[in-house]
Amino acid sequence: MTSQQGGSAMFERSFSPDAGIGWRLSRLVAELHPGRSVLDGVESPFDLQEFVAEGRCDAECASDVHAQMRTAWSRAHGLREGPVNAVYDVRWQGHLLRVVTAKWRAGLNDTHQYAIVVADSVDVARAFATAVSAFCNEPRRAVLVFKGGCWGRSRDLWEQIQAASFDDLVLMGDLKARIREDFAAFLAARSEYERYGVPHKRGVLLIGPPGNGKTHCLRALIRELALPCLYVMNIKQRYTTDEENIDQVFERAREVTPCLLVFEDLDAMITDKNRSYFLNQLDGLATLTGVVTVATTNHPERLDPAILERPSRFDRKYHFELPGPAERRTYLAAWNARLDPAMGITEAELDALAAQTHQFSFAYLKELYLSGMVRWVTQRTRGTMAALLDGQVHALREQMQTDHAQAAAAPLPAHTDDDNDDNE
Repeated sequence: MTSQQGGSAMFERSFSPDAGIGWRLSRLVAELHPGRSVLDGVESPFDLQEFVAEGRCDAECASDVHAQMRTAWSRAHGLREGPVNAVYDVRWQGHLLRVVTAKWRAGLNDTHQYAIVVADSVDVARAFATAVSAFCNEPRRAVLVFKGGCWGRSRDLWEQIQAASFDDLVLMGDLKARIREDFAAFLAARSEYERYGVPHKRGVLLIGPPGNGKTHCLRALIRELALPCLYVMNIKQRYTTDEENIDQVFERAREVTPCLLVFEDLDAMITDKNRSYFLNQLDGLATLTGVVTVATTNHPERLDPAILERPSRFDRKYHFELPGPAERRTYLAAWNARLDPAMGITEAELDALAAQTHQFSFAYLKELYLSGMVRWVTQRTRGTMAALLDGQVHALREQMQTDHAQAAAAPLPAHTDDDNDDNE
């Protein structure tokens, strides 16, 4: 037995079948391509399909190897086919390469996914892997979403953001203008920060009860600033610790700078056990240069003073209060303008409705109009909408009081992906 054969036997005998899949695949690729350089185990953000789709190289499935594809259907997109395990012949900058993409599961929740690049020289293989990874690191036309202990791309969330606008947002007083001006001024001042040796980073808290425009404002802001967005849905995962997930979040943010790093419902994510680790990451100076951290909370009283009151962590706080009479009137008028004329109400009726809806959030005002529209459609009688809305005001006020009582009595909730803010 040769030394090389002995080494192969050693791994074959020591690895379990699942644990040895990557090693056996790597060895087989090398054996099938003698005299060529093999760059093994290239992991995310390497994504050959995205690189091809953006016209950065040409690739087609190798004719001599069966490609395992995955086909899925959705009502929005119909059938979609994508590779699971495949071999591609690639043309890139005058070079011919072969790329093996593989994915498999070992254990309950341990999924392995990576590529093997075969080229004429190791320099070409490395240059190609670098080009693909650097290109795919930027979340073009997508939002990077952290959920379940890993990063993924969301085109749907990106499209929702593109549909958000400050033009459709009603906020108290000059809050909308202050937020837009503050972010624009901060981003424009990067050279000044660097000149004086001050890290160009910022933490912003959007505070207020649900349904008063925080999410709408956040999405409109992301669209307006046109920066890469990293969106953290949760940091809890069964098979990894909070500290490991927080590490992943901030490490990726540092790779994508300048960027917006978003934590929605921060009070439901940060606990006594992970707070110190989160703050240590947030306190990084040079390492977070270029990162704008934006967090929302419906319950600032649940946030530790170390988060809420230290200016160096979240140095800007914007409060989204319940709308006053003028804001309710503006919001209701915008909804009224969308309706069929037969369904609309008069200016005087709008004034009365704005006065009746004291303590209604924007979300409740929207629900008021939607429920009124549903009831109007059942009878379709011109001039009756105001009476229907009046009846719904009383029903929704009772519901609102019940919701508030239940929320006050409930324990600290776990973070969910629901979007409670509604100012449209």
